[in-house]
Amino acid sequence: MIRNQTWKASHILVCLVVSAIWGVLTSQAATAAGPNVGRGLAFVYDPAKEITLVGTVRGFVSPPALVSPPGLHLLISSKGRVVDAHLGPYLSDEDRYGLQAGKLVQVIGVNENVHGKNVLLARQLIFNGRLVTVRTERGFLVRNHGVSRKIRDSALDLKNGETK
Repeated sequence: MIRNQTWKASHILVCLVVSAIWGVLTSQAATAAGPNVGRGLAFVYDPAKEITLVGTVRGFVSPPALVSPPGLHLLISSKGRVVDAHLGPYLSDEDRYGLQAGKLVQVIGVNENVHGKNVLLARQLIFNGRLVTVRTERGFLVRNHGVSRKIRDSALDLKNGETK
C-alpha cells in the first residue's frame, strides 16, 4: 500500500514538473515572437505580413495533413498563378457552397511555407457581398460557424480585381 502511494506521488510530481517546463518553454517562444504574432502548430502568423489577394475560385482540395495544414484549401487563380489558400476545418456549408468555381474572391492573409509548400493562411474572405472571418487578427482559427456577414457591395470592386 505504501509502495502504491509512493508511486502515485512520484508520478504526479513528474507530471507537474513536465507541465511547468512546457509552460515556461511555450511562454518564452510566444514572447520571442512578439506581442502581435500568433503561433500555430507549424507556423507563425504575423499580421504585419498580411497581403490582399483578389482572384477567381478554381475549387477546393483537401490535401493530406503531412503535406499541408489540415482542413479545407481553396485554389485561387490570380495574375497567372494558382494560390493555395488554407481556410481551416470550420467554414460553414453556406460559405463553402458560395465559393463556387469561377466566382471572384478577395482573401486577406499571410503567405507561409508549410512543409516546403507555399500556403496563404486566410484570415478573411470577401465574396458575393459576404465577409467571412476564418482567423483572428493573431492567426488563430475561428471555430464559430456564424462568422460571415453581409457587407456593402461598394466595399470591394471585384470586377476590376482591386479593392476600393
